Amino acid sequence: MAIQLSPEQEQVVGQAIHAGLIRIPDDVVGVGIETIRQRLEARDAVPAMLSAEEWSRELHDWIHSHSTTTPVLSDEAISRDSIYGTRGL
Repeated sequence: MAIQLSPEQEQVVGQAIHAGLIRIPDDVVGVGIETIRQRLEARDAVPAMLSAEEWSRELHDWIHSHSTTTPVLSDEAISRDSIYGTRGL
């Protein structure tokens, strides 16, 4: 199969060869096919839009998956002075 490139596309191919991204012009097809494959896989990996109820249920499931026994930080631990010290003055 022969592929016709515009002068601008040929220039980009030349720049890619000069930059070491590809070795020969024929490598453009392989790189292009791989890029398309990755985009298709990424598109398939994106979950479908959730309804408001499904989103809410997943959010609540995620919230409840965290430990409730984690100790709460004291007021001193989260005070401005404790965080910034003398830098905050």
